[in-house]
Parts: sequence; C-alpha cells; structure tokens
Amino acid sequence: MKADTHPEIRRYLAAVDRAASALPGGRRRELVADLGEHIDVALAERPGQLAQILTELGDPEEIAATALREEGAADAPGRRQGSPRAVLVLLTLGSAVSLLDVHEWGTLVGPAVLPALVLTLAGLLAMYLSAWWTTSRKWITVAWLILPHMLLSAIGHAAGWGQPFGVTLDVITVAVRAGTLVWLWRHRVAPEGPGRVRFRLS
Repeated sequence: MKADTHPEIRRYLAAVDRAASALPGGRRRELVADLGEHIDVALAERPGQLAQILTELGDPEEIAATALREEGAADAPGRRQGSPRAVLVLLTLGSAVSLLDVHEWGTLVGPAVLPALVLTLAGLLAMYLSAWWTTSRKWITVAWLILPHMLLSAIGHAAGWGQPFGVTLDVITVAVRAGTLVWLWRHRVAPEGPGRVRFRLS
C-alpha cells in the first residue's frame, strides 16, 4: 500500500504538513516524504496495523515541533550565513578592475581580465553560499551583472562598431552593475528573518 493512496495516511501527512508550515518548503516536503516512506515500509512488514504504526510515529504537532527544533539547531547563527559586505566588496572590485582593462576594442582579452574574473567569481561564490539573499535574488543578480555586457558586446562586434562604442559600453556596464549591487544590498534578508534561504550541510 502506498502512503498517498490511503485516506487515513493522507490525512496524517497533511496534518504534519500543516503543522510544519514554518519550515522551508523543501525541508517540509522532505519531512513528509520521509514519513510516507516509513509508513510504506512499516505496512509492508506489518499489514493491517496502520493505526498502531501512526500511533508509534506520534502526533503530527510533535513531529513538526521536533523538526523545527532540529532546523533551528542546523541553522544556528554564524553557520553558512557569510558576510553581505564581503559579497558586495568582491563584486564591486571585480567590476572596477574589469574597467581597467585597456585592450583594444575588438579583442577578447586584456591584462585585467584574469583578476577581474577571479574577484567576480569569488563574489558570486560567496553570494551563493550566503543566507542573506533568496535564490531568486541571487539569480537576478547574476543575470544583471553578466548578461547586459555580454549582449551589448555581441551586438557591437556583430555591427562592427568601433572604439567609441567600447567607451559607451563601459559607461553602461558601470551604471548597470552599480544599480545591481545597490539593489542587492537593499534586498538582503537577515538570516534569522522571514523569507531567508536556509542551506543545509547534509
């Protein structure tokens, strides 16, 4: 018998899901799935003892409370939260160093490319590991830091625009990245606050 086919099991799992509503969505789904799997295994070994199995599992409210306590312990302050200032500093330095690149328009690389790339990747990695932003905001940041410059560069090269466009592109890049970093700073969320993203080590 599958857990999702029996009305009593569905009611039990739904009660756990409601009681654990304060958990992050992924963790809550994991909890409910684990319980369903446990019930399936127990029923395969002890057919006809559903009521006893559910009693042994415990009250949905108690299960949810235990999961919430464990989640709080796993996400204790200072664990994989990172520093939002460090993220902003690395991304700002990466953008600033890239503007020092003096290669001629039409070439792909210059002397500042490698340090700019290292700083930017370090900033993006720190942001990825940080609990100060939601996943969607992280992806928005990546898109705005990278895609406008790439798109305009591709258009400029395809159209055969010269060095003056390269200067214009740098100005646009500075404006877009500065605006993106200001937006990122303003939309940080305290790791213990509502809307945070939790990262689990296991």
